[in-house]
Amino acid sequence: MDMIYTVMNRLLFVMWMAGMLFLSSCSIKEDRDGCPCWMTVDLSDVAESRWKSPEVQSSIDYHSVTKSLKSRSNVAENILLRLRGNSDEDAINYEYQVTEEVKVSSGALEYEVPRGAVGVSAVALGREIPGQAGYDGDEIRIPVGEQMDSLYGFFKMYHTRCESVLCDVDLHKEFCTVSFTLGEEGYSSPYDIEVWGNVAGVSAWDLMPVKGDFRYAPVQKNGVHQVRVPRQVDNLLELVMLEDSEIVDRLPLGEYIARSGYDWTAENLADVNVALDLEKQQVMITVSGWDGVVVMDIVI
Repeated sequence: MDMIYTVMNRLLFVMWMAGMLFLSSCSIKEDRDGCPCWMTVDLSDVAESRWKSPEVQSSIDYHSVTKSLKSRSNVAENILLRLRGNSDEDAINYEYQVTEEVKVSSGALEYEVPRGAVGVSAVALGREIPGQAGYDGDEIRIPVGEQMDSLYGFFKMYHTRCESVLCDVDLHKEFCTVSFTLGEEGYSSPYDIEVWGNVAGVSAWDLMPVKGDFRYAPVQKNGVHQVRVPRQVDNLLELVMLEDSEIVDRLPLGEYIARSGYDWTAENLADVNVALDLEKQQVMITVSGWDGVVVMDIVI
């Protein structure tokens, strides 16, 4: 009988230990779920060689932009980096300007982030971001009378229900340079030219277009007008001709570009050449990096 009690006691002890181990394993799991995730933000691809794509080379401001942004000895310049959590409960809001004075070990930065989902945003301009005209912390707006800056950006959401996650920042061209002529070589328009639109900036977080009045009078140089415009949400860009501040005609520039097959949702925005012949009432569209020319008749 004593032996039976001894065996039963041992069985009960083993069962109790197993239960305790089970409970402790659950608590370990719970503790692990509450632990943060370590996010590595790799900026090593933000180097001069990454900016020498055909799309970027065609940009009017390519050289000034690469001079401002190129990496030297693992240094990235003029990049506004942001990390944000996806809920109020796990709220984070890291804002960090990577400048030439900041040495980045192996081109990477590390952040402790909550588990769940975290967004990473990087915005790079040809000039310093904080304090610049049009930047209010949430949006980068284009003041009326100015054109879009040479903006390159990155945005991506990451699942962070893990111990570590890697974010490779790969900046993309967020502006389009439209170059246009109004006639054959030597032609001089009697009108003042302005470009009007309804997108006046971008979100400094997810790079989505921001609605507003866009108006810019491009300066003619060697018979060519140029304007940098932001990513568009429709085809309402207009080429406005004025005489003594009075509107003479409004040409649907956005429609012309759309009929060429241009993609405003592309990862890197291509540049566009528009050859308007006001006398022949014809327009020719050439998109940088594409083969062929789109020719269409217009009514002025």
